[in-house]
Amino acid sequence: MYMIGKVFRIFKEKGGILKALDLWDWYEKLDIQKQKIVKYYFSLKSIKSMRFPYRAKHFDSGNVENTYYTKRTFLGSLAQMALLEGDTKNAEWLYLEALKMEGNPLEAHMILNDLLILAQKEKDFDKMEKYAKADVELFDEYKESLKEKNGGTLPHINSFDALIYLLEKKGYYTQALELLSYMERESIPVYEETKIRLKEKSS
Repeated sequence: MYMIGKVFRIFKEKGGILKALDLWDWYEKLDIQKQKIVKYYFSLKSIKSMRFPYRAKHFDSGNVENTYYTKRTFLGSLAQMALLEGDTKNAEWLYLEALKMEGNPLEAHMILNDLLILAQKEKDFDKMEKYAKADVELFDEYKESLKEKNGGTLPHINSFDALIYLLEKKGYYTQALELLSYMERESIPVYEETKIRLKEKSS
């Protein structure tokens, strides 16, 4: 009976959200531990998130249709779950996997913002600079979508504020002011106290 059950598992139809998002190939290429991590945070999200429309069984079985997730946003949502649980290592891994998937620049911005928050929590200045720079370099590609999402104006953007902080920390006050001036030209909100402080330091 054990062998029969094993054979049936091999021929089990691949369904669930993995099929709906065409993630089966990606999932099966992961090592077993990584597969367990992905499945664990999916199951945990199905229990803890009232807005999550799936149950644990929907991960790899059943017919899932009309999902509003993309590959990128789905993996990003599991990364958020890991981050909420304090599992920064696997949260970062899932976010980076999400960035490898196809998607639009605004989705990439949201993921980079979460990666930056993760780096800020860990006080890892190298990672802060890496993720903030990547997001700032992407700004032209997502700014109109972000503006539209925010009701016609741009919100505070963490990556710009983080880069200014890092430049100030290194003593690069002129460069920090140049970045702040760029933000003002692009109508990105700036902190007035930061502007005053940088002007005093650069004079």
